[in-house]
Amino acid sequence: MPASSLATKNFLDYLISTKRMLSTIHGMWTRGEKPVMKSQDILLLFKMTSLHAQEENLFGRMELESTSEHVRNILNPEPRWLASVSGPVGEVLSQLLPNDEDTVFRPQELDSPMGDSDRWEGWSDVVPSTPVTSWSENYSLRALSASLGLSKSEVSNAMARCRNAGLLTSDFDTGLPKVNRRELLKVAEHALKYFFPVKPGAIVRGIPTGFAAPALSKSLKSAGGLIPVWPDPLGSERGQSIEPLYKTVPEAVKIDRTLYHYLALVDAIRVGGPRECGVAVNILKAGMGVK
Repeated sequence: MPASSLATKNFLDYLISTKRMLSTIHGMWTRGEKPVMKSQDILLLFKMTSLHAQEENLFGRMELESTSEHVRNILNPEPRWLASVSGPVGEVLSQLLPNDEDTVFRPQELDSPMGDSDRWEGWSDVVPSTPVTSWSENYSLRALSASLGLSKSEVSNAMARCRNAGLLTSDFDTGLPKVNRRELLKVAEHALKYFFPVKPGAIVRGIPTGFAAPALSKSLKSAGGLIPVWPDPLGSERGQSIEPLYKTVPEAVKIDRTLYHYLALVDAIRVGGPRECGVAVNILKAGMGVK
């Protein structure tokens, strides 16, 4: 068989196998006909990653990498291009010099890649947290169900799908669920925008997401235009509605600051251009503790 024909055949075989292995049907991933992943599974994975981040104080580590003495490492004298950050975030930001009219840096200092700790909410209501008796209880079906707005059976089924997909294992020492954070980051960076595409909707009141989220808007913000929001009657801003990764996201983030950061960054990846996506991935990587 001629080399050109063989190459064509191999390419067609690749397309056929890819179509069989990965397809989108009603918001879920499938391998053949068997459901593999749903959007609530991604929400669950980021929730458990958030628990890990809180346990390991990953925000504290990032703050050490982004202290104010390094904030102006990549200052640009142009009025549109002001403060930035160093560390893992700065490595990406250093490439974002002014060749793009859609991206601007704001003048405030950013002491942490995850933003201002004193103003992170994107809503006006006060949501009480559910008390737990031990840290391990946060991983229980009951606690995850309450914090995510899912039934216990939905949480159980989601965990099973995540295990089958290789994104969730059990910690050897504690037996608690353990997220494969490196692979989850790859999924967030390369897959979510295709499997769960964003369709901007009407102008509504809602919770700011993407780089419009209060804790992230100091880092990078689109110039002009409407901000993306998750529809919520008690949201702090008006903007263009986008469907959250899962319908319970607006309530779930109100009791978990870290989860709000994660999912806002995921939306920055889903809706942003290459520059915004690059910054969001780098901040998310640091926030998840992925090296």
